[in-house]
Amino acid sequence: MACYTERVELTREELRERIEEGEGRSVEFKRGLPRDEKTARTLCAFANTRGGWLLVGVNDDGSLHGCPRPTAVIAQLRSIARDLLSPALSIQVSAVELEGSHVVATRVLLSPDRPHCVDQGKGEREYVVRVGSSNRSADGPTLDSIRAHRKRSGSLNPLESKILEWLRGIDEANSQPGGNGTPERFASVANVGVQRARKAFIRLERDGLLVGHGPRARRIYAVR
Repeated sequence: MACYTERVELTREELRERIEEGEGRSVEFKRGLPRDEKTARTLCAFANTRGGWLLVGVNDDGSLHGCPRPTAVIAQLRSIARDLLSPALSIQVSAVELEGSHVVATRVLLSPDRPHCVDQGKGEREYVVRVGSSNRSADGPTLDSIRAHRKRSGSLNPLESKILEWLRGIDEANSQPGGNGTPERFASVANVGVQRARKAFIRLERDGLLVGHGPRARRIYAVR
């Protein structure tokens, strides 16, 4: 698929709302545009996981810093999406004026061409996913889930529904799972067997409803 860039339609009011919501699984603030590889990892993670927004010109605490050279930042984002990601990524980006300053807003949709990877040069590449508000390298099971492009067609059983509800609660209370979203912790909270919980987590990841990070014995999960 050829890379293309569209202008994102975002009003001042909508931008304020996104900033007020704070950083999380689908929003990332940057005071200024980071180095190219770090920016590419964020775009890649959003495209592979659930989509998201990169807002340049906003401090980590949500205060407005402004982007003094929005045109140059937009051009650099386009270049990163085209040249550092494989396959090249389609993004929506534009500058929005807010309180006398500009914020460059980039929207990345969940990509139909996933998985995308970051080209690190010399033939090396990294697949990245979004877990909480962090970008993490994707391992074998995660890549298998992304490549499958599938969602559960049937209904969830009660245990699976309870797992998703529990993980969403963790994500709302703390955007970084920090080791909390594990089958072992769920088993303790829900008073079910660890093996039964682990198998349910694996099924949900396999069916594209969860994204996991880390080795199987210490795997951390979040809702896709």
